[in-house]
Amino acid sequence: MSASDIHESRRHRGALDPLAVAVLATAVSLAGAGRPSFWYDEAATVSASYSRSLAQLWQMLGNVDAVHGLYYLLMHGWFEFFAPTEFWSRVPSGLAVGGAAAGVVVLGGQFSSRTVAVTAGLMCAVLPRATWAGIEARPYAMSMMAAVWLTVLLVRAARRDTAWYWVCYGIALAISILLEMYLVLLLPAHLVFLCAFRRTRTVLVHFAITSALIVGGLAPFVIEVVGQVQQIKWVAPIGYRTIEDVTIQQYFERSPWFAILAVLIVVAAVVVWFRRSAVPQADRQLLTLALTWLLIPTVVIVAWSAIAHPIYTPRYLTFTAPAMALALGVCIAAVAVRPWMAALIVAAFTIAAIPTYLFAQRNSYAKYGMDYSQVADLITAKSAPGDCLLVNDTVTFMPAPMRPLLAARPDAYGKLADLTLWQRATDRREVFDTNLIPEVVAKPLSQCGVVWIITQADKSMPAHEQGAALPPGPVYGPTPAFAVPRGLGFRLVERWQFNLVQVIKATR
Repeated sequence: MSASDIHESRRHRGALDPLAVAVLATAVSLAGAGRPSFWYDEAATVSASYSRSLAQLWQMLGNVDAVHGLYYLLMHGWFEFFAPTEFWSRVPSGLAVGGAAAGVVVLGGQFSSRTVAVTAGLMCAVLPRATWAGIEARPYAMSMMAAVWLTVLLVRAARRDTAWYWVCYGIALAISILLEMYLVLLLPAHLVFLCAFRRTRTVLVHFAITSALIVGGLAPFVIEVVGQVQQIKWVAPIGYRTIEDVTIQQYFERSPWFAILAVLIVVAAVVVWFRRSAVPQADRQLLTLALTWLLIPTVVIVAWSAIAHPIYTPRYLTFTAPAMALALGVCIAAVAVRPWMAALIVAAFTIAAIPTYLFAQRNSYAKYGMDYSQVADLITAKSAPGDCLLVNDTVTFMPAPMRPLLAARPDAYGKLADLTLWQRATDRREVFDTNLIPEVVAKPLSQCGVVWIITQADKSMPAHEQGAALPPGPVYGPTPAFAVPRGLGFRLVERWQFNLVQVIKATR
């Protein structure tokens, strides 16, 4: 058998690798995807994509959240076919993680061995940041997929240098930036790679022209997004916590054992390369691409946050997670003598990720402790059509206010008379409705027979209690949301405590 026949045989054996890894990555991400409660950001997705028309969505984007406009549009189409439940709202993200993992296999295979390519793809599937993104009804997983396939197209365009590939790269770049504006920071990473390994003048000129045309054409979008930067004023300034965020949370998301194992593998690979006196040429190119992809966006965003305006939070760099998977794939393959040894190392990483995967990412209150879904389930099961609803917005936990809780599962509250609704989000061109204070709803409340009260949880009270006239408790008792119903003759007859919220049933 000739060398070309051997190469062709290997190529055919690996043809299904991206698909197999994609299916595995999707399954890993979506396992248990319906269990965690919706949280504040996911409520924004449902509000923008499910609870309004395309015209209303367009009006909102002119005011806030233009940065997520393409994602909201895609999700609007998704919700035409699938219910906005916890599981189905997150399925697009799980599929996107699968697409990203497949792209990692293809990208790794463009440079290095099948072992490196498949190992990197498997690492993308189990990387804690990827499994987090896979059950987040936000654009982060899609940004991973976009970043990977954009880079695949860059490599193809640089190698073949035809108009067709540069047009494809330009289209993919435009879509990527519209999906996640931070992906524009892949351009300097791609430029560094081209300068290092594809130094021909025509390739660099074609890259520069394509990039300039796309970025210039999207300038109005970028200006609009930058003009809305005040909507992320909650982002913490750069400080000592940023070191932990960049080194651990950004990729290993509450999984210190995974981070420790990653450091050990990198050190072991460096030792192997030192003994060999060189890194193989193919691996060196792939590592250069991965490291520039990791470092340049991170450095730029952290520096901007320190100098101008805080915009750094680990999840915003999710699009660089595939680069970490590629780097780890190269290092694992360097340490492993045989493919089966690489498989064992990937298995060790998987085991290291299990505590975070099961107990941090997929418990009922996994998303910042929020309990939007549990409250909606209770209201759905216990309330009756025509019952009244009073939302006490005077909460101390973040992110406040309370009204987004209703936006996450709007259908659960449709049968209730929402007394504290003030201005609808669609009228204000905002993401969420606003809330009335309890004092101004006394008149309509006097016409109610049953009122459901959503207010801040009280850890000093039982998880569930029922009685003819329950005490309000030290958290709820001093609030107007208790004084107003009490003044109208309402008695608290049943109460449920969740993580951040308590739900009280009151009757007259």
